[in-house]
Amino acid sequence: MRLKGLKKAVLIAVLTVTAALSPALSGCSLPTAGGKDSGAYQKGMDYLGGGDYENAMIQFRTAVDQNSRVAEAYRGEGIVYMKQSEYDSAATVFERSLTALARSGNSSADFQEDVEYYLAEAYLKNDQTDKALELYAQLTGGKNPARAFLLHGIANIKKGDIDAAKEDFDRVVSKDAGYENCIRIYEALADASHKADGAAYLEQALNAEPKTADDYYYQGMVYYDLGNSDKALASFKTAVDQGSADASSMYAKVCIDAGKTDDARSMFETMVKDGKKLAAAYNGLALCDIADGKYDDALTEIRNGLDQNDDSVNEALEYNEAVIYEKKLDFETAKSKMESFLKKYPDNEEAKREYQFLQTR
Repeated sequence: MRLKGLKKAVLIAVLTVTAALSPALSGCSLPTAGGKDSGAYQKGMDYLGGGDYENAMIQFRTAVDQNSRVAEAYRGEGIVYMKQSEYDSAATVFERSLTALARSGNSSADFQEDVEYYLAEAYLKNDQTDKALELYAQLTGGKNPARAFLLHGIANIKKGDIDAAKEDFDRVVSKDAGYENCIRIYEALADASHKADGAAYLEQALNAEPKTADDYYYQGMVYYDLGNSDKALASFKTAVDQGSADASSMYAKVCIDAGKTDDARSMFETMVKDGKKLAAAYNGLALCDIADGKYDDALTEIRNGLDQNDDSVNEALEYNEAVIYEKKLDFETAKSKMESFLKKYPDNEEAKREYQFLQTR
């Protein structure tokens, strides 16, 4: 979810809708493209999933050399390059993946579409906007036209054509006016200094009736972006009650912004007492302590949270740990913590900016 503009005291997990809507850079395996299997490709995927990009690349290249699952191996190489922000190289190997797929005779429409989304994203990030637009336009005829029109609109924004982007976004909501799509549209337009236009799409999202914890979380984000903190708090509280760790962090953020740190602290203390979502609860308590200037207490809560070893919250906890040391003016420890953090979570853009700042201290 969107975190731009948040105070450092409440810079929490990277909860981006972008990750849900753009190609998943997690390295998850999709329907296979066929071909013999030497085992190197799967080893590469295992390394990729663990964040070991160097060994992942070695295995993917080995698979290509062995003529084993070549299309998929090229896709794996491309994902590694994307992780490392080497978009030109990523585009090259994604193109090779599509060529290998066409030559294999074992074409998979799902696999092809997946690689095409990756390729379009690589083009866009490599400032080859026209190529990205062309590919997204082709993908509007695929399995998920709403996703393709959304990304086509974002590419149009990058090109500077806001009117064309809004036409794309109108097509998106005509097909799927769900929370995630509307929030993503709002963020794209707001970033392009068209916040009022984006707010109109958020209003459409409120027509949906929330049912799940995620729905209430996204509904809370809509209210938050619209500036309605009371309704945002109510939605986040419902999401927390239904088990959303993400919502607990946003609940804390809204409470802290409103000067209601005690309300947030009370909720998180109840979660700890009840043994519910402990890692998220400790993270929330740490945020409250940061807001109150109780940095040593915050570090204790961070360590309590990390002891839970909850993969869904560890990133937030580790990031906040580095922020706390910065707040304590212990810049060397903060820099060391942030450096270690980025080795584990290299895609965290906020952490990259923070690390650059810490290097000047």
